[in-house]
Amino acid sequence: MNRIGIKIVLGLTLLVGAGCAFGAQTRSYADALKKAGKSKPVVLFCYGANYDQVSLKTYETFIRSRNKEILHALGKESWVVVPVYQEPNDKEKKEYEKVMGNKWLPGGMWSIPCFLVMDGAGNFRGAVQSKEEMESPEAAAKALTTLLKNFTIQQKLIEESERASGDNKKKALQKALDVPGLKVPGHKEYDPVSSGLVDKVQSMSISEATTAIRDLLNGGPYTPLERQMILATLAGHVRHKGGSPAMLRSLYNEIKEIDPTSAFGIYAEGAIKLWANGGSSTASPSSGGN
Repeated sequence: MNRIGIKIVLGLTLLVGAGCAFGAQTRSYADALKKAGKSKPVVLFCYGANYDQVSLKTYETFIRSRNKEILHALGKESWVVVPVYQEPNDKEKKEYEKVMGNKWLPGGMWSIPCFLVMDGAGNFRGAVQSKEEMESPEAAAKALTTLLKNFTIQQKLIEESERASGDNKKKALQKALDVPGLKVPGHKEYDPVSSGLVDKVQSMSISEATTAIRDLLNGGPYTPLERQMILATLAGHVRHKGGSPAMLRSLYNEIKEIDPTSAFGIYAEGAIKLWANGGSSTASPSSGGN
């Protein structure tokens, strides 16, 4: 084979490789949703296109340079680059509309640059957006890989719940809610304060409050954080009513075991040391009892 032939073969090989790596990227969100269908995710890379230097640098490093770790994490999933403009001019408004149409970015986005994971119905499911996750292509790729794997697990559980009924439906939904880093579409978030639970238990005895809250938990399903908040309501009630250290220790251990890394899990660890081991009933775990 002559040099020209070799160059042609190499060129075609590169094009095919690029097609495999970049083939899932689409120009618009609407096209990505169509390609994803019901069971697949859509990933949005959002960056500040006219005001945020960190975003622009991340865009260059992660996306424009076709970083291999990021592309590997995205795999075959549909993904879109979304330029976010601050006080956009007419040209910038049109650029955004080309990508997103008349769709707003979801409320689950609280920082950019970021990767948002949506489902085929356009529901926000999760995000890679913390400073630590987005500090490098390697860190972002690792977080995104985990999130997309979890999406597949959770989506199967959601579809299982849709086919089931009764207790089986509840069990599948509970498992779906337990998948870390992702939301379940249609799940109404539970807050013990706004729901009135905190006020409701104040007039109850420890025994009555325990029964009411255990019944509430059994009626789920709830996210891990929601279960922690509900149990924290009971623990606070027990503490203020002068309940035993053994009961407090049991409740705070239960909170911690749900998720020791969450704010409530960390708080429970301090609470055990202060209130369940003979500490002051008025001290705060963060104060060290002082």
